[in-house]
Amino acid sequence: MRSPGPRTIVGLAAFGAVAALAALVVLLSPPAGSAERADVIGSWRSYQGAELTLHADGTLTAARLPTSFAEDDDERPTKWFTGNGTWSLKKKPKLGHQRIRLAFGETFELSIAGEGARDGLFIRPSGGTATQFRFKKTL
Repeated sequence: MRSPGPRTIVGLAAFGAVAALAALVVLLSPPAGSAERADVIGSWRSYQGAELTLHADGTLTAARLPTSFAEDDDERPTKWFTGNGTWSLKKKPKLGHQRIRLAFGETFELSIAGEGARDGLFIRPSGGTATQFRFKKTL
């Protein structure tokens, strides 16, 4: 039997390094958020001043809820919603964060962070970014 050549050894080492890095990312990533309906009912506020109240009857009240973001590096809000609408809790997907569907003339979604929404709700301005517009529950 022939011993593996240098290319084979380098290839196996590279594959092992990529696999180890992927495992590390999975282990260090926070678990995807999920919640029961009762966990999200109440008032939520962002440090930027947006307010959202999810009522038990499926209605919502919002003030300065960002619904559109700049497509540049800072992804700042460019459009806001203030008014009333409805909300519903979507079923938890196998992978990823559970979401809350908001309807107020247009449809919009918030993601849930942490088990029971303990880490809040968030809007990710675009799919390819780590930037989050985060809400914490007010007491």
